[in-house]
This record gives sequence, C-alpha cells and structure tokens, in this order.
Amino acid sequence: MAEPKTSNKKIIIMSHGFRSSSVRPARTFVNFERKLLQKGYSVFRFDQPSSGNSEGDFLQSSFKEWVETIIFLAKKFLNQNYRVCLMGQSMGATATLIAENSKELKNKIPVVILWVPDPKSNVRVASEKIYEEGGQKYYGKFWVEVKEMNFLDNLKEYQGKVHLVYGEFDLYVDKRDRKKIIDIIKKRKDEYMILKGQNHSLWRFDIAQKVYEKEIDFLGRYF
Repeated sequence: MAEPKTSNKKIIIMSHGFRSSSVRPARTFVNFERKLLQKGYSVFRFDQPSSGNSEGDFLQSSFKEWVETIIFLAKKFLNQNYRVCLMGQSMGATATLIAENSKELKNKIPVVILWVPDPKSNVRVASEKIYEEGGQKYYGKFWVEVKEMNFLDNLKEYQGKVHLVYGEFDLYVDKRDRKKIIDIIKKRKDEYMILKGQNHSLWRFDIAQKVYEKEIDFLGRYF
C-alpha cells in the first residue's frame, strides 16, 4: 500500500488484467499511482491469486476468486474508514465492476474506473479444457466464469459514477461487447475516452499521461 504525505482517507484499489501483475503493462499502474499520491490519494496495488508474485499456479486461476479478492480488500479498507474507489484494467476492470455490484459492496463504492473491460459475452470455450495464451496455460473455466457473471447487467445496475477508457484498435475485446458497453455508458450519462490509434494496453506515453489527468479530474469531481 502506498500512502501520500498527507492522507485524505480516500483509496484507489487497482486490479490488473489477465496474465498481468500489479505493475500492469508499461508500468502504467506504477506511474498513475505516483500521480495519485501527489493529489493525496492512497493506492493499493496487488497481484491476484496465481498471478504476479502471488502463490499458486496460473493454470488454477479463477475469475470468481478474483472478484472475491477485490471484495475482501474493499471491505478491509471500508472498515478502516477509507472512502474506496475500485479501478481495474481488462479482466481486472471486469472483476472490479462485478465486485462493486456484489451484495457485500452494493452502494458502498461511489466511483469506479474501468480501463478496457472485457465481458467475454460471446466467448465459446470448454471449462475443463486447457488453453494457452502468451506463454501461460489456463482452464477455459476462467472465461466461462467471466461470461456467467454478466458484466453488462452489472454495469446497468451500478448506482455510482463510471469512467471508461478503450483503445481505438483494441484487439482483445470483442467489438460487439465494446459497442454494448459504450452504449450503456452513454445511456447512464457517464464519461468515457476512446484513445485514438491505441490498442488494448500498451498506450503511447503521452496518451497515458492524458488518461491520468482525466482520471484525476474525474476523481476530484465525484470522489
């Protein structure tokens, strides 16, 4: 956990994506954390079970466990009288929104920041089959759990404020899902950014700086 020199008792919990870790690609979480600390926010970055430096084999990764871990951490800081913002990238963003809408956290998290969430609404995999991506093996059940937990419905139900970011040329998130999410965001009258010329996660440095600035402005207004 990183604390500013003078705390405002507001914390951002950052959740990384699939096959990633608490630093995120290009150290984006680290760089954004530094900006947040300058504004008085506390930050908690962590490696999900079986990811990064956490114990366990990636093959056994469970999306449900990811959601449960976020819920546990949010409750921990709420019990310490922190005001909590949940933030995630890719699968971390998907898990973040679903965690917020759980019965344990419902109406307790005023804002969420979602970078390139992926609902996997159209995924077709076998739960017990082993797949490989980017040098990591995993069971299809991870994607099945994502699909079953229904990100889109949770987004419609969430009562707080959302800030959404997508790269223009995201090659991981199904275009149909991305369109549905943006349509929901528009209907909710929430804010979003489409990063011109950018992909799923390795954003150009100057563009990442603009995202940080926008998120800090968003937090200042709603958090």
